[in-house]
Amino acid sequence: MIRRRCTACAAQCQQAPPAYMGMAKRYLAVAIRRETVWPRSCLPSEATPSMSIARPQTALQFLGATALSILLVLSAPFANAAEDAGSPLRAYVAAKRTAIQAQSAQPAVPTAIHAKVTAESRSGVRRLRIGPTGAFQYISDSGRDYAGYNLGAGSWDSLVGTLASAVADEYVVQAAVQNLPLDALDVVFTSIPERKSASLAYPNNLSYVVYIDSPATDAQLQALKRAVHEQSSAIDLVTRPQQVSHADVDYVHSSTTRDPKLPPGLRDFITEEKRPAVLARQVPRDPKAAPREPDTLVARAHVEPHTGLRQVFLGKDGYHQQLHDSAPGLLGYGVAPTVEEHLLGVTGTCLTHIFEVQAASRNVLLDSLELTVDGQLSPRFGRGVTTPARFSGIRYRVRIESPASAQDIDALRQSVEATCPLYNLVKDEQKLEGRIVRGAYSEAAL
Repeated sequence: MIRRRCTACAAQCQQAPPAYMGMAKRYLAVAIRRETVWPRSCLPSEATPSMSIARPQTALQFLGATALSILLVLSAPFANAAEDAGSPLRAYVAAKRTAIQAQSAQPAVPTAIHAKVTAESRSGVRRLRIGPTGAFQYISDSGRDYAGYNLGAGSWDSLVGTLASAVADEYVVQAAVQNLPLDALDVVFTSIPERKSASLAYPNNLSYVVYIDSPATDAQLQALKRAVHEQSSAIDLVTRPQQVSHADVDYVHSSTTRDPKLPPGLRDFITEEKRPAVLARQVPRDPKAAPREPDTLVARAHVEPHTGLRQVFLGKDGYHQQLHDSAPGLLGYGVAPTVEEHLLGVTGTCLTHIFEVQAASRNVLLDSLELTVDGQLSPRFGRGVTTPARFSGIRYRVRIESPASAQDIDALRQSVEATCPLYNLVKDEQKLEGRIVRGAYSEAAL
């Protein structure tokens, strides 16, 4: 999917009178209710890299998205007085502090997280739907060397992206709690995958660099870092062993032979495309060949100063992108999923992909594959909250239609759980290192 942004109207938007701000805010309310996913787009004129978000765009949704874009553009010249003595991000952190104080006086309520992943028919692409209504959708795909089309980021890249965003969000939140001013914040997150066994490898050696432009002292920034590592639910999810249930499987037996009048489906993708790609990877390497160096996974999360939205650039080229919003009570706009929702959803896309991989390896035919992941996040703020927010009750349910036997499907499930990278990453203990660099991020800094 190609997103487009406005270039022609930027100068006109900067000259818009304050009356248009009220109009933009009214349209913004419509946009939030309709949960548009193009918060920064305006008139089509310039192509930008794919956001990897797939949602139907109706005329009303586009109108709402355009209104939100206008509001975000107009917010700079008509910023409130708090920005006179500082940056837009400094004003946002101050507003976040007020929101946190207000939420801390309210009853504490845990957050239920739900996501669904569907293996899309003939392509095998994994479509992630986040939330009880599937309001936000992402495409997860493989490269061409693994029977994919590179339509969306893979699960490993998406994991690193969500972790970058989660760390950036926690720095903003904890800065608000500690009343520390921030003028710019970016997080570059990296991971070097590591093989744990002959059949299991996953992202490891987790580390990040946070670029902070702030007048805070070094001691204050180090205290901020400690608070981030203590409070972040995302960091806890990937560094401490989690209790994760075995996947429950709803098995539906399908016919061994398919109706020839039906179009090609998931069964054809597994047998004709995925199986050859999987078998090619299983060919033993030449023992004399130099060991293959693992690719370093990298993602950068940029905190938009006026809104706190995190735009995430995946990979060294930033070709695939993500967008994350805050929760409704913490200045969220409702235009993108929270990073906690997306993080749990990404573990589901990985499991779904490994079901495809193991089905191809074991020659198990699949006609339908759908997975749901559910969990609960304890309150981050609220009356009486004294402990950090944490994930719990993580569980997966898989619905499979296949002509294979029930025994074959159970064996398939066991092989998936034994080899799924992110399923095992969450169950295992990892180390995470972080470093603070003073000053705004620039490409030259890398």
